[in-house]
Amino acid sequence: MAETMTIGQDLEGRILDVVRRGNTMTIETLKAFTDAMQPVFAVIPTVTPPLAYDFAERLVATERKFAEDMLHLTTRLTPTAPTK
Repeated sequence: MAETMTIGQDLEGRILDVVRRGNTMTIETLKAFTDAMQPVFAVIPTVTPPLAYDFAERLVATERKFAEDMLHLTTRLTPTAPTK
């Protein structure tokens, strides 16, 4: 029983470590993104609405592809139902 607890604790520690590293990477990426985008957002009020809409459309398409890629990668972690 003690061996099972040790294995479980080791697995929990590994999972928490991966989550912490992922969180750190996400924060660092978001900081780099906001630093890079700050000058862009400073000029957005001077952009005409059609150009802003085109930009927004491309931005949403990029984010959608990112979300789809993330979903595709994480589906490998979910167990599949047995086939009959």
